[in-house]
Amino acid sequence: MGQKSFLYETVSEQLREQILRRSYVQGEKLPSTRKLSLLFGVSINTILQCFRQLEAEGLVKASPRSGVFVTGPSRSRDMAEVTPLFPMLPVEVSLSERILEYMKPHIDHSVVPFGIALPAPEIMPVNQVAQAFRDVLRSAPQEAWGYTHPHGQERLTRQLARRSMNYPVPIAEQDIVVSNGCMEAMELALRAVTRRGDTVAIESPTYYGALLALEVMGRKALQIPTTMDSGVSLQALEQALRHGQVTACLFSTNAQNPLGFTMDDQKKQRLVKLLARHQVPMIENDIWGDTVYKGSALPAKAFDEEGLVIYCNSFSKSLMPGLRIGWTVPGRFHRRVLELKQVSSITTATPPQMLMGRLLETGYYQRHLQTLRVSLENQTARSVTLVEEHFPPRTRVVPPTGGCVLWLSLPESVDAEELFHRALSQGIHIFPGTVFSPGRRHHNCIRINAGTPLTRPIEQSIAKLGELTRQLSGN
Repeated sequence: MGQKSFLYETVSEQLREQILRRSYVQGEKLPSTRKLSLLFGVSINTILQCFRQLEAEGLVKASPRSGVFVTGPSRSRDMAEVTPLFPMLPVEVSLSERILEYMKPHIDHSVVPFGIALPAPEIMPVNQVAQAFRDVLRSAPQEAWGYTHPHGQERLTRQLARRSMNYPVPIAEQDIVVSNGCMEAMELALRAVTRRGDTVAIESPTYYGALLALEVMGRKALQIPTTMDSGVSLQALEQALRHGQVTACLFSTNAQNPLGFTMDDQKKQRLVKLLARHQVPMIENDIWGDTVYKGSALPAKAFDEEGLVIYCNSFSKSLMPGLRIGWTVPGRFHRRVLELKQVSSITTATPPQMLMGRLLETGYYQRHLQTLRVSLENQTARSVTLVEEHFPPRTRVVPPTGGCVLWLSLPESVDAEELFHRALSQGIHIFPGTVFSPGRRHHNCIRINAGTPLTRPIEQSIAKLGELTRQLSGN
């Protein structure tokens, strides 16, 4: 399928190729922005954005009043904490057709499920939840029959509020709006704080569903440099906020998908204070927060004193995706979110809310999380070992702090989209890195799901995927 590229991405690809082919070697100065703009027939702003992207990839470094110099293909671990010299530019998102193409194989149960990020039913309490659901319906059929208030079912919202007891800024029951999954919560939040044409700051890479929402609603994306080690660059974000480029932010601070990092509490507090200083709202996607392997993993919302953080979560990843039970805590935007909820779906189905209320009230959900976290940590650790054994040299994979996805940075010569098609022909479903940001970033990266128990066939599939990657890399 054809792919739409932004002008600066096309030029960046050509400059990147020159560096990787050593036409420009480490330490050598690149031509000036004026020379490159004349050479490629583009504006100086386009060249500046090219430099911004190559700088984020660790290929070049800008020296004030001296120029831009080649640093080499290895990305610094501290890249996300370097303030970019060149201004970042917002871009339109155009990924929907490609995302649907890459999602489609998931419905084929014969393929190995490395694509969609989801713990396998084999490690989830399917029968126990089904039995609890039957008990709830049998004990209160009339309550299950009717609508609930758009805020949500009282038994559920009360338990959700109690989970914030250890937050520096706790959540009250009346602060919550129950949604149909986390995606509806994020959509409501985006509609509440942005309008068509506004710019939303995102991580790079970020969850493709967030990009799809931006595209459908006509919002632009501003990609903030992000690393596996510490998350989004607060220096780069502050620069964008200072220049008035951003209407809202859409970030994950716990077990971020696809990188898997969890910000420490100090950085979360700094992030919240930074946004408060500029009065810019943040939509927090915390869907993987309950799966963080160690520690309490407070969300950024826990430090939100001004109501600028719109918290979004669901039980889709941690318990049962079919329930479609999510919730949002909209802060100062509560009334607007509630209005939008009433227009979009009136309310959320009552029986699943009753079920989750009971599972939280009895402590069952918390006990389940303890088991789930151990299973996911073991599976991801073992998967990392298998990747290191079977993939070619210069493959980088960092164990996640939670969730069940691995982000693989492959040798530069590997085209992740070509790898997707070759893997699918062998019955293996993966996601190429190019759908986790607008344009052609992360062209040599893939995301694989480690949520399935490592049976012999799964281990063999990882080995086969490594072999296909070696073929594409020439090793």
